[in-house]
Amino acid sequence: MSRNPATISVVIPVYNERKTIREIVRRVKATPREKEIIIVDDCSTDGTRQILKEFDGDSQIRVILQPKNSGKGAALKVGFQAATKDVVIVQDADLEYNPEDYESLLRPIDESRADVVYGSRFLYMEHRVLYFRHMIGNKVITFLSNLLTDLTLTDMETCYKAFKREIIQNIDLRSSRFGFEPEVTAKVARLGCCVYEVPIRYYGRSYAEGKKITWRDGAAALWHILRYSILDKNFVKDAQAIRRAQVSPPPDLDVGVDTLEAFEDAHRYNSWICERANPAIGARVLEVGSGIGNIVGELLSRENVKSIVATDLRASSLATLKDRFGHDSRLSSEVWNAEDPPPTSLLEDKFDTVICSNVLEHISDHERALTHMKQILKPGGRLVLLVPANPAIYSGLDEELGHFRRYTEIELKGVLDRAGFEIHRLFPHNLVGALGWWWAGKVRGRRTLRASDTKTFDKLVPFLKPIDKYLTKPFGGVSLIAIASPILEEAAFIEETSRVSQKSASGKMEPSYSSDERYDA
Repeated sequence: MSRNPATISVVIPVYNERKTIREIVRRVKATPREKEIIIVDDCSTDGTRQILKEFDGDSQIRVILQPKNSGKGAALKVGFQAATKDVVIVQDADLEYNPEDYESLLRPIDESRADVVYGSRFLYMEHRVLYFRHMIGNKVITFLSNLLTDLTLTDMETCYKAFKREIIQNIDLRSSRFGFEPEVTAKVARLGCCVYEVPIRYYGRSYAEGKKITWRDGAAALWHILRYSILDKNFVKDAQAIRRAQVSPPPDLDVGVDTLEAFEDAHRYNSWICERANPAIGARVLEVGSGIGNIVGELLSRENVKSIVATDLRASSLATLKDRFGHDSRLSSEVWNAEDPPPTSLLEDKFDTVICSNVLEHISDHERALTHMKQILKPGGRLVLLVPANPAIYSGLDEELGHFRRYTEIELKGVLDRAGFEIHRLFPHNLVGALGWWWAGKVRGRRTLRASDTKTFDKLVPFLKPIDKYLTKPFGGVSLIAIASPILEEAAFIEETSRVSQKSASGKMEPSYSSDERYDA
């Protein structure tokens, strides 16, 4: 849907441009938009400052004189903060870029499709033919930037960039020279801004005509790409202002449900989790925090599973689960928050197995929740517990998912012991997943998983399964899997021993588990 045409603040950084400054200002003024022109002179020494005095009294033009030469990036930062219109456009003071292309730049923003628009010199428009090595260098730098930002730009180093004012003014920019291009690209990508690219005309200058960028700036750009894509974390001034300005800003979704949906088609991975707990999965199973049923779907494929009760604190998730698997008569569901005492319906006929996969970390009082799980297990039954491991990789991904913690083996042993469980097996799971979590959360600073990520990983599972136990033994994994059973109180132990003896005498001995079972690890 279109809106009123955006007003524009055109920021022109200037350094020794006396030959072109009058003409570029004339061309910018001729564009058919309500505008202001902000000229930031970076301590010119060639007479440019004398020319700028000619614009005194022009209501459309503001001139800012830098006290010392600080670089293009520094001049842009000053100009951005001075802007007052809807959209901020970067305009070099030379004549390489044509202000007649503003309308192409602004169209995606006018139509509420974009937050940021880049003008590409390589998208099939006329341009002056110059400097093959510059073109190759530009493509290499753009490729490396795209590799780390996950964008598909054709021309990251272009001058022509248009930003919604609220966005550019709330990004803390640090580069003072030509590092502005990779820095701002990395940061708008990390903010999740909607970025468009449009073709523009380009009339490149030769060095004889005043071109300033050199190979040294290209080499520095490689460092800037790495620094601002990975290392620079705290660069947002007002996140709410940015969010309000973004087109179709991400709604306040339940990220946990969104993540479950990302894993919905990860059948190999969900099956792998169940395989690693194979001997502990009995005939009557309850899952804590079933969500939309990713693990339930795997359990229903097992003939030895005679009944499954899916529980979750969200009725909406259980409704989705019923839509997916409600045709199977073995499945029933119950709304239950594991921090609350189990309902009578779960205590009447206890379970051979309780599965709790990626749930315990969401619970503040995890020891209390484990105590409740123990109450619904049969004597000798099994708890299959999967939790996120390695506190060192705790990141925004965990925060957005509502994780209170990631566990060490010592911590998990302690909480299970205090809740009254005997651990039969405790082992790390999925080293490659840990590396991916570290890269996405700690390095890239992402806060959500994407369905494409889980699909890619799911394709790797057949190759990872045979080697994961060898990799995780020295290095750990993204998760810990524990197999445990309730420690029986003395009276309960006597009762259970009597029950087993009676079953044995009648020839109807139920399957039992030994504490030294060999789990598929």
